[in-house]
This record gives sequence, structure tokens and C-alpha cells, in this order.
Amino acid sequence: MSILKNKKGFIAISIIYSFFILFIMVMLLIIYSYVSDRKATNRIKTDIKNEFKINAPTITINPTGGDYQKQASYTVNISVKDEGNGISSIGYTWSTTPKYLSSMSLTTTANNSSVTTPSAAGNYYLIVKACDPDNNCQTLISRRFIVGS
Repeated sequence: MSILKNKKGFIAISIIYSFFILFIMVMLLIIYSYVSDRKATNRIKTDIKNEFKINAPTITINPTGGDYQKQASYTVNISVKDEGNGISSIGYTWSTTPKYLSSMSLTTTANNSSVTTPSAAGNYYLIVKACDPDNNCQTLISRRFIVGS
């Protein structure tokens, strides 16, 4: 009779330990899932912030370019505003294509400054990049400026 009682006790303890191990595994799975979701959410927030340029500086240029008649040169005013921490850098370049490449060398300029198109005849696009101290950056590419005489 005592052997039968021990078997019942052993089975009961085994079932309790099995449930305990199962409980620990489920808890670890929940914690892992939470951490993974949190990382994904933070990544999505960063992607959304970068996509919509939330808190990035606002760049204004005047004139904006377009299909004007040829001129020997154009003078363009650059103005940058930032509602957050201010502006840490403003750079510009003139390009013959309306594309910004990270390898482009930008000339540093001050806010509310004027820049002049290159003197060689051709089609030019003004590319302006402004960043704030948090490295939120905005890039603006003008419409075409036709330079020539």
C-alpha cells in the first residue's frame, strides 16, 4: 500500500513540475515577444520620423527655379527655419542633375544667405541640405535654372 501511495505522490509532483516548467516557458515566450515587438515599434517610429521628416528644418529658396528664359546668372536666397533645437548646419551645391547623392560635397553657408549660379552655360539645380543638432535633416532640390547668355 505504501508503494502505491508513493507512486500517486510521484505522479502528482511530476504533474506539478511539468505545469511549472510549462508556465516558465510561456512566460519566457511572452517576454521575448514583448521585447521583439518593442524593438520593431521603435524601428517603425524611426522610419516614420525619417520618412516624414518630423522635426526636420524647413528650407525655403527664392526664386525656386523653373523654365525661365536664359540668364547669365541667378541669385537665389536660402532661408532655413527649425521649430525644435535650431539649425546646426546648412550646405548647398549646384548640380546638373536633380538628384542628391550623399557623396556630394556641400558648401557651408549661413542662414538667410544668397548664392549665385555657376557662370558656365547649362541647366543647374540648387541642392540645399539643412540639419538640426539631433541630426534631423531635410534636403531640398530646386527646379531647373537655365544659365547662359
